[in-house]
Amino acid sequence: MIRHKFKTESTDHCETPAQAYTDIAPVLEQLATLLGKTKETVQIYDPYFCAGGVKKHLGVHGFTEVYNENEDFYKVIANKSYPKYDILVTNPPYSTKPIDHIEKLMNFCRQQNKPYLILQPCYVYTKDYYPSSLLRKGGDIAGDFYVTPSMRYIYRTPTGLRDVKANALSTSPFVTFWFCAAGSLRDDIVKWWCERGKLLSKGCNLRLSTKKLPRKYKDSHDDTRPRLRKKQREALKRRHDKELGLDPFRRVKQKKSRKFNRGDDPHRKKTK
Repeated sequence: MIRHKFKTESTDHCETPAQAYTDIAPVLEQLATLLGKTKETVQIYDPYFCAGGVKKHLGVHGFTEVYNENEDFYKVIANKSYPKYDILVTNPPYSTKPIDHIEKLMNFCRQQNKPYLILQPCYVYTKDYYPSSLLRKGGDIAGDFYVTPSMRYIYRTPTGLRDVKANALSTSPFVTFWFCAAGSLRDDIVKWWCERGKLLSKGCNLRLSTKKLPRKYKDSHDDTRPRLRKKQREALKRRHDKELGLDPFRRVKQKKSRKFNRGDDPHRKKTK
């Protein structure tokens, strides 16, 4: 059993699926090339340790210089002892109390002004802190873009980190996708994506604005998210259930609707 050297919330113990790294591996390789590095030499930093799966999953794609250690990221920030790195790649904890991890991470990225690929819930771009996190010192551009997968990611808790039933170890509480930034290299990434990248990251989409995100990856509070008709909503729910391994045609017991008494029937004519 893994023992972390820092305080954790049990609900945060979810390892990033291998497919998520497969989706962004071509983007990482192209970023490395633009930085004058190779897959073997580019230094990748993942500040949040869960079970160390990131080294294994990125190693499969040839990225060998990955720093992900069992240490307290916030103490590392306070001591300014974080490692030298070229690209930050991580899936941060989603809990907000007692610490809003995502907000602290986005502030760290703003100060570092280096490329990053962060797997986060779709609601992050609606938060007040997100626009300010894209501002860089000296007026440099963040060069933000977004990579959405073909299917919703399913996360799994490593054995022993949560005291729940086996069927509850797989979870997908939020719609997630990759929030990315490449600074002045973004235009080069977009050009590469249009020519070759979209063929390498099969089924994925790259968007330069949250307004251009596919509907299923927009937050429910986003005014630009179009509302589906009833049949579309039912079909979407069946597809989601199927992705979670549930029977999409299972019968759900519905509550009986309240019957009006004669005295409170809204269509009953009032008698004098």
